[in-house]
Amino acid sequence: MRIHRIVIPTALCLIAAAALASEPECAVNYKSDATSATTSVLTTLAPREVIEMLPRKLAAAGASMDWATPAKGILKAGSLDVRADASGSVTRVVFHTSPASDKDTLCRYAMLVGNPPLPAAPPVPQDAALIAQMKDDLLKKHQIVQPGISRGLNNATFRSLDDFLQFTLTGIKNLSDVKREYNVSLQVPRETCSIASEDLDDSAVAMLGQAESHRTKPARADATLIYEKNGAAWKLTDAFLTHIETMK
Repeated sequence: MRIHRIVIPTALCLIAAAALASEPECAVNYKSDATSATTSVLTTLAPREVIEMLPRKLAAAGASMDWATPAKGILKAGSLDVRADASGSVTRVVFHTSPASDKDTLCRYAMLVGNPPLPAAPPVPQDAALIAQMKDDLLKKHQIVQPGISRGLNNATFRSLDDFLQFTLTGIKNLSDVKREYNVSLQVPRETCSIASEDLDDSAVAMLGQAESHRTKPARADATLIYEKNGAAWKLTDAFLTHIETMK
């Protein structure tokens, strides 16, 4: 009996979670009380674009348009008020009715916005064995530079495993069956790096007779590593920086 008491509530929770996950964003965000109802959706459109586009769609859906002010991101259609505001890299569009509209009606209007942001990419698996191999390969290579910066003035040198203060895989791309690209984020001691924009500024200050600044914080670097299949193993064939700066 005790097993049944545990299993049944767990199953009900899973069913409820699945039902919630299948609901559209506007239904999940729907709230109402005795006097009003509201919901919201996210879109990649700018606030102005949302308000310029919605009147025609709302009218086609049966709403009675009153006015729209795209520059302010607002419009009114009878009892419906819509407000679009930037929220980070996307736009949040809020639909409010007074008196309250039911969920289906408000969702029908909200879904006219479209262009939802793409879901966040899943985190890149941090394979400990792969990271250990990459560190070893970079130690053997000894130094990597940033292409396009004259004479390799942006570079990072690897002397020992202690130089890898932090090492994170940030992206993996299969270029072909035998070629793979990895993006990594590194933190390394500042004294192991050359950073053109910062070092040249420091040298200019010293030439003016002022005390040269000593940068003690680690450097943060983004790098790309290219591996190609060599028999059953993968071999590092290229590695380069894409960005490097002293941490603030």
